[in-house]
Amino acid sequence: MRNTFFLEKEVIEQHLEQMSAYLKKNSIDAAYISSFDIFMNEYVPMQESLRYYFSGFSGSVAEVLLLSNGSCHLFVDGRYHEQADIEVKAQGVIVEKCPFGKSLIDATLEKIESLNIKTLWIDGDRTPLGHFDAFKEIVESVEVGNTKIVQNFISFQAFSKEVTLERIKKLKSPKEKVKSLLKEGEAIWLNSLDSISWITNLRGYGLPFQSSFMARCFVTRESIELAIPNHYLLDFDDDFINFHKCSIDTFSKTLEKNPSVQKVYYDPALINITDYNFLSEKFGKDNLCALVNGIIPTHALKSEKEMDYINAAFESGDRAILNSLNWLKESFHSGEKVSELSFYHKATEFYSLEGAKGHSFGTIAGFGANSSIIHYSSPSDKKFATDGEIALMDSGAYFEGGFATDTTRTIFLGKGEASAKQKLIYTLVLKGLLNAQSAVFPEGTWGSHIDALARTPILRGGFNYAHGTGHGVGVNVHEGGLRFSPTSSIPLKEGNLGSIEPGIYLPGFGGVRLENIATVIKHPTIEGMLTFKPVVYIGFDHALINKDLMNQEEIQWLNEYEAECEKRGTLFS
Repeated sequence: MRNTFFLEKEVIEQHLEQMSAYLKKNSIDAAYISSFDIFMNEYVPMQESLRYYFSGFSGSVAEVLLLSNGSCHLFVDGRYHEQADIEVKAQGVIVEKCPFGKSLIDATLEKIESLNIKTLWIDGDRTPLGHFDAFKEIVESVEVGNTKIVQNFISFQAFSKEVTLERIKKLKSPKEKVKSLLKEGEAIWLNSLDSISWITNLRGYGLPFQSSFMARCFVTRESIELAIPNHYLLDFDDDFINFHKCSIDTFSKTLEKNPSVQKVYYDPALINITDYNFLSEKFGKDNLCALVNGIIPTHALKSEKEMDYINAAFESGDRAILNSLNWLKESFHSGEKVSELSFYHKATEFYSLEGAKGHSFGTIAGFGANSSIIHYSSPSDKKFATDGEIALMDSGAYFEGGFATDTTRTIFLGKGEASAKQKLIYTLVLKGLLNAQSAVFPEGTWGSHIDALARTPILRGGFNYAHGTGHGVGVNVHEGGLRFSPTSSIPLKEGNLGSIEPGIYLPGFGGVRLENIATVIKHPTIEGMLTFKPVVYIGFDHALINKDLMNQEEIQWLNEYEAECEKRGTLFS
């Protein structure tokens, strides 16, 4: 699904003017506009993303600080520096390119302090409680409003999709999961949609690039109270889940108080201010207990039955990707004009043929210089495959079971030989992937150590990349509980599943990223150690490999990996 919602810069400028006038009228210095919807979601439908209405930036993650003088600061991380330069056209929008390692919210807080902002407006429906607490530390007054106020100044379009909930079988039951999480008298409020899907074993594909669905969830030892939109359909009953068809944004207010509940857990990074306030009134603030990351660390560790679904999904995804890349190469060499957009659509066809229920994110299909745009989201019908260029495909989908897949491959499109520079950056990235994927480590090893293994060959070659090396994968393509970055102190455990995706990106020339998803397993021969087992098996493009840059151990790792690809029929040729 490509983004089809678009606003002209004149419309965005009008939104900025009207919102700044509201701030002036109410003697407010600035407004913080997040990228979130009411679910604190990553992949927000573009028409639901208030940030887009004031910036014109379509990336999945960014922050906006809108001043009463009409200027607008858009904070983006390294994945989106190039994309923001291309997309942001409205006068008054200033792109703030955050350096690698600095979070967007930290950069926003620093800007608030540097501008000496005294009063700040925030949307309580779309701002996490944790952000609210941080704002209160640095400004004199935080005015908590709601989405309806913003909608008065923008051409807002609500997102809606017909959904029939489906139950995933063969998994540990919701009742069993709850019994292992909560004690008597305890409850937990869940905002995270992937956590809700995991604990209920339900899927709905109710939002772009997600197998999850719009919901709120209140869990006790006795039951799961699940709020879903009125138009959702379900054709089954459940003896542990009570379904509430209602207006989800008011569920925390209308939820009946359970007298047996003495403690309510919540995740401060994922609960919005509106829900927190209603729960405080209902249960008492002293009975609310912050649980950082909620239940994400639990579902970040995959069960054997979950891995059955995941392995099957990646096998299907491998075939779809390999068929897409072979089609591109064959079409190019036959003289056919192939655009990025036609490649994008063809990849969607191949996924559908493998039984995909939907994409887990928008397919990145970049040719030539566009392959250096890390999260390139606008495949062009005017950019054609050209002799001597590289092509990058980053894609994923959902299959039976509703777990996300995610894989990246880069290939050479040329009738001659790849350039020395193309081979250099590809081989360095391949070395990084193989070094991390072949790691041996004890349980509890920090994610930063894995990042260093992947990044070191690239740094030694004189390059770097402005994103982390890996993220968790589960019901959502980006799941917490695992992160490979220079600053990650998240410990690795058996059962983790995540990406390993180093890259090199040279604006104007092109980029290379290679990504496998791997699960953490006990090392088969070294007692007390862990290692990675890939769930992606797609061969690499040897037209871009310079083995003179690889040591014997790296060549052995490559040969062993591709021997498995050959068994599966997934070598790239």
